[in-house]
Amino acid sequence: MTTENPTAPSLIDQGIEILRDSQDGEDLDPAHLSLVEAAVNNNLTERGVQAFHQLHAEVTAGKYTKPWLCGVEHVTRDLQGYVYWKGNHIEHFTFSAMDAVRLKAITQHLAEKCQHIEALGLPVRGKTYFNDWLAEMPIDFPGVYKQLLHLTGCLYEHADGRAIFNLEGRTEDGWPVEARFLEVKDGIITEQSVPLKIGDVPYHGITGAWGCRLAQCGQPEHTGPGAASLPQIMDWLKRHGITPEIARQLVERIKANITSHTRGKT
Repeated sequence: MTTENPTAPSLIDQGIEILRDSQDGEDLDPAHLSLVEAAVNNNLTERGVQAFHQLHAEVTAGKYTKPWLCGVEHVTRDLQGYVYWKGNHIEHFTFSAMDAVRLKAITQHLAEKCQHIEALGLPVRGKTYFNDWLAEMPIDFPGVYKQLLHLTGCLYEHADGRAIFNLEGRTEDGWPVEARFLEVKDGIITEQSVPLKIGDVPYHGITGAWGCRLAQCGQPEHTGPGAASLPQIMDWLKRHGITPEIARQLVERIKANITSHTRGKT
């Protein structure tokens, strides 16, 4: 049951203030944005009005923090369904396709994976979070390979034996315009790039114009190398001549590319 509240005009004013201080609601949890919408439509219960006043006080004082998703610490979501770990974009959930029990289980699994990556001494990155091999990695795993596999989002290979490690390429207006990557063959590392057509992503340039394929590491059919086990990935690196020294050089060049790409955005 809803109530007509004589303070409705002030609720509208407060709703406008909340939107103003939260980037038009983009910084709010979806449930809180719904609370604002109900307030400006004068469609709140007495309890809802109390919750709305609390939300207004927190947002306008700059003290608002999103509630944990399903109560799982450090996990939040945004209005578009993207999921964050400690403020870093990690995943995207189709919330409409999951009931509360399923959502809680998936959210807890996400948190466990992120905690394990942090226990390895690595920052959590959306591009490598999906790779199963990180979840299997022991804490005392060799450092240079730990860093390489953490920085590697997706592995590719060529039929002639080249191993391909993706880099950040140039973008225009937020869209990729080139695929940039490192090739390793016979102990030599070479940086390459391929222009991309509008709407393409690096995968299309590497597997199309450059004639490569997703790395075949022994993972299940119709899946990418991210579904491979840690032993399978290490065997693939060995078969392609990725010695500790080559791995060290790759890490240095990938890190330099990330730093350059980040500076280019600022």
